[in-house]
Amino acid sequence: MEKNIVNLHKKHKSKKNIHKKTKRASKNVGEIQRQSRKPSEALKSKLEKKMTLKKELTFKKKRKLKSKEVGGHPSPANLIKNPEQCSSNWKKMMQTMEKEKPKTPKVIKRHQHKASNVRDNPQKEKKEPTIWFDDVDDIYIDTLKTKEKATDDRKHANNNDPLVKQDSFKGNTKCVAMDCEMVGVGENGKDSVLARVSIVNQFGQCLYDEYVKSREPITDYRTHVSGITPECLEKGLPFEQVQKEVSAILEGRILVGHALHNDLQVLYLSHPRKKIRDTLKYKPFRKLFSGRNPSLKKLSEQVLNVKVQEGEHSSVQDAQAAMRLYTMYRQRWEKELKDHTFGKSKAKADISKSDIAT
Repeated sequence: MEKNIVNLHKKHKSKKNIHKKTKRASKNVGEIQRQSRKPSEALKSKLEKKMTLKKELTFKKKRKLKSKEVGGHPSPANLIKNPEQCSSNWKKMMQTMEKEKPKTPKVIKRHQHKASNVRDNPQKEKKEPTIWFDDVDDIYIDTLKTKEKATDDRKHANNNDPLVKQDSFKGNTKCVAMDCEMVGVGENGKDSVLARVSIVNQFGQCLYDEYVKSREPITDYRTHVSGITPECLEKGLPFEQVQKEVSAILEGRILVGHALHNDLQVLYLSHPRKKIRDTLKYKPFRKLFSGRNPSLKKLSEQVLNVKVQEGEHSSVQDAQAAMRLYTMYRQRWEKELKDHTFGKSKAKADISKSDIAT
């Protein structure tokens, strides 16, 4: 038994020794593999040389590019390093600049002196008056082609005008009002042709105002009524151009005016009946004049308490008056059109005295 136990101990020790030897062998193999993976010193030196060469090449290329961009400036090695060199070079440069300075004439010096005074005293600087532009719509400042007569008529669109809403929108709106001025052609000027077109938006702001060249010889300018003179039509626009521009503005919009059938006829245009609001044909307005067709002058004076057409007519002012008459009774007008209740009851058809502006 003792021999067997001794033999077992020996076997166990031998196994331990074998296991230790295998471990050592595996460690040695791992170290050998790691050493084989590491680059040799010769390879390292070669790689370092290549990297340095690459850096030098890239640095040289950058220097060349910089010198080309700057326009052949000296390399950094030639630049000034000491402050003494800088000061001496600066003095030399100042001397050369003083020598090369051109002698300026006295006239230029006077102008320069005046300019400096203006800068020092900005309150003394004179500004051109801009009164002419105060009453002109911003949209038409660049494309204004009408004459002095048209600009005078646009002065109705100021803040004190009861026919124009203060600080209102100046562009196109759903409702527009139009009025035309005509001149006579043919024998004794009996026939009428278009001479001027004016369109305003629902706030009374002027959208369009142009004179029109006549395609026929004019025999009667009707200046006492229309305010048209030969000078007004000298630089007027061709009829075809005005017709297209007016048609584009009116398209799809409610058209307001007084006796609009005359204006559309002279323009050779048509407009949907549902979208026409004629102050001449509105029954409540006619009731005020015992069923007769009222003139725009009397209608605006009685309903709006505004005098228009004093002397020569203004198509801008007439369009503004028609629009104001419509907007004053717009809700009622549109409701009556919708309900088809014209003339059913006196209470709805007649305008009470309290409605009339005082």
